[in-house]
Amino acid sequence: MIVSQSPQAQDQETGPRFLSILWERRYVVFQCLILGLIGAAVSYFATPARYKAEAILALDARKLQVLPTESVISPLPQDSPVLRTELDIIGSRSMAERVLDKLSKQDIAAERRANGPGPQPEQTTLDPREKKIKLDKMMDDVRVINDGRSYTIYIDYYATDSVYAAQVANAYGEAYIDYQIDQQTSATRRVSEWLGERLVSLRTKLEESERAANDFRTQAGLVDTGGAPLQSQQISRMNDELTSLQTKMAGSVARLETAEQMQKEGDILGLYEVLSSPSVQALRAEQARVERAIADIDKSGALMNSQLPQLLSQRASLKQQVANEVTQVVNGLRSEIVVNDKQQEALEANLKDIQTAMSKTSQAQVQLSQLDREAAANRVLYESYLSRYKQTIEQDGIATAEARLISRAMPSPHPTSPDAKLWAIAGLVFGILGGIALALLLNFTDKSVRSPNKLEAKLGLAIIGRIPRLSRKEVVLAADINRSAPDFRAAIADLQTYLRLSTERARVVVLTSSINGEGKTFIIGNLARSLAATGVKTAVLECNLRNPTLSKEFALQTSRHLAQFVTEEISADELIQHDPGSDVDIVFAEECDVPPEFILGSRRFATLMEEMKRRYDLVLIDGPTAADGFDLLRVASFSDTVAFVINPDIAKITEVEASIKKLRLTNRPISGIVLNGIRRKRHRSPLFGWLFSSAGKSKRGRKYKPARPVTVQS
Repeated sequence: MIVSQSPQAQDQETGPRFLSILWERRYVVFQCLILGLIGAAVSYFATPARYKAEAILALDARKLQVLPTESVISPLPQDSPVLRTELDIIGSRSMAERVLDKLSKQDIAAERRANGPGPQPEQTTLDPREKKIKLDKMMDDVRVINDGRSYTIYIDYYATDSVYAAQVANAYGEAYIDYQIDQQTSATRRVSEWLGERLVSLRTKLEESERAANDFRTQAGLVDTGGAPLQSQQISRMNDELTSLQTKMAGSVARLETAEQMQKEGDILGLYEVLSSPSVQALRAEQARVERAIADIDKSGALMNSQLPQLLSQRASLKQQVANEVTQVVNGLRSEIVVNDKQQEALEANLKDIQTAMSKTSQAQVQLSQLDREAAANRVLYESYLSRYKQTIEQDGIATAEARLISRAMPSPHPTSPDAKLWAIAGLVFGILGGIALALLLNFTDKSVRSPNKLEAKLGLAIIGRIPRLSRKEVVLAADINRSAPDFRAAIADLQTYLRLSTERARVVVLTSSINGEGKTFIIGNLARSLAATGVKTAVLECNLRNPTLSKEFALQTSRHLAQFVTEEISADELIQHDPGSDVDIVFAEECDVPPEFILGSRRFATLMEEMKRRYDLVLIDGPTAADGFDLLRVASFSDTVAFVINPDIAKITEVEASIKKLRLTNRPISGIVLNGIRRKRHRSPLFGWLFSSAGKSKRGRKYKPARPVTVQS
């Protein structure tokens, strides 16, 4: 039946299970604890004393600015990634090399001061291998930290000499400050040199671009008037003149048309051009005088006046002259129109020529503008570089560090390590943790049966016998009921009682195990002796054909075996042997060429089983192990019940479960479990012996070795 447990119940069992494992392996935990404390003590006394010196740096958020210009290197941003980067720089190998050089120079300076006047020692170069060792040691012993709440950097150095530790810590702080100053100075100088080289090329490029623009302007004949181009001004003036001519032409045409119209109508004298003509005015004045003279003659009645014909001739001549003058005026208007028309044609031709020239000039102007823009851009770039170059030169020599050493390291009078309390706590913690880990490891890797109660719950079978663990001497004496161990006699008696109570329903009992060496033959032998001693007619049948050991258990040597009976070489009476010391009848087996499957599956074997049931009150079968394939199933099919022998130190729970599952395929009842080799409550073995002998160590190879067998006759 499958029983489900709630997660809450499983959680409740986890704690007690864990504690039970620790209690079961408490000696392992205790031994690991002792080993941890011993290791901590040894490490404490073996560790040399180390001193700590601490120098404190503070990153300055304020920046010294002498000039109102930006410096070559911008100030450090005050944020966590940048601060972390600075910590990495201080702890880097390059910084360690600076510190090593600084310490070497300090040692030489101190030696020179100590030697006084005279020959001074020269600075020696370290061997590369020795230098690498010193650098690695220096990097391992330095700690650069920040608390995350300020811009303060703590430089801790650990050494076996407190004075040396203080010197190195201070050297780290000074080297970092020198590093910042060197960075700014070198960057300023590099920028100055680069700007100087760049200015030379920019100046040459500027001169070339300006020269190219001027040469092109001269070649193209472009005149800079300070405003609109000259040709544009000419076109504008010519357009004005053309407009004026067109207006004048329109007026002349209108006057001509008016004159011609008035001439047709005979009213030409009313034309403005005629009236304004001095010749016409003079002729009309003369004509008027002649008209008055003729009129006076007419009024006087002197028609025969000698002046009248002359006056009439003058009048006619004057009219003809006036008409001629009017004709000249009209012809003048026509001539004016012709002249105006020619002027327009000439002006339009000039305008077209200028426009054609202007299109060419526009293309040249575009190219000139491009050259001018390039020259202007080069001029702006050159001026900006020149200004920055002068600013950079002025900044040389005023580099300041962005950190300051606010606390110098001092030699410590007390070592920081080793710390006895810390080592003791470490040994205690690691010992306990190691013990717990080892206990859990032994528990999970130990596949043997540890808890009888859990074994019963896991297999669903009751424990019907508990055989104590015996020493070699006790194993030899176990065959003698009077000399055997008391607890062993009691265990066999309990098992015998269970079997006698169930004798009415189980006359053939098979004892088996998951593997060889778990003691089932030993238990069968002593159980048979005990039953025979109480008057129960008992027989023992050995069916473990692959590993027969029953003859060793009863210390008997015979030539009659089960295989001979199956092959009809001997009869049942010849096969059954009698032990005179215990009054037990025994059927022995031996290893032979006949397959166990043939022997156990033959009709002769079934006949033998029926004969033994008829003759004896109880038949005990030393059955094959579950690891021997289907041999156990064949034997179990002739039995009334099966008892499973388990040695907790040898059997694996997985193999036991598989064996029980295989037995249940025969539909034969399983009486229960016989535990063999139960530990007695006695004094444990020594410290390390207990760990390696009883803490989960497998004892698969251990077998019971009774006394030497002797030969008997049937």
